[in-house]
Amino acid sequence: MSDESDLETVVGLLDDEYARAILTATCEEPRSVSELSEECESSMTTIYRRVERLSDADLLTEGTRPRSDGHHDTVYAANLDRVEIRLRDGELRFELDRRSADMADQLTRLWGRF
Repeated sequence: MSDESDLETVVGLLDDEYARAILTATCEEPRSVSELSEECESSMTTIYRRVERLSDADLLTEGTRPRSDGHHDTVYAANLDRVEIRLRDGELRFELDRRSADMADQLTRLWGRF
């Protein structure tokens, strides 16, 4: 959906407790679905559904986190910085700001901690 995310979609997502929990959990560092399931105290099925919806609205980005055993994890990071809804001149205006840093930068910082 990217730039075409509409007010109804974003408000609907932000009205969902699991979607909010996922965005909050991934705002500092990328997390896998299993990590999100544990942190949000929800089933992996629920997390997968919310991750898909958030990704479709471009509020969550997907990346890969390398592991020391040679395997990789798919991880997600919040792509939302700010939502603003204003009522001016008889019009409801909606503005959505996404984070400027990309997933690669976040994963590089995370990998540097190891």
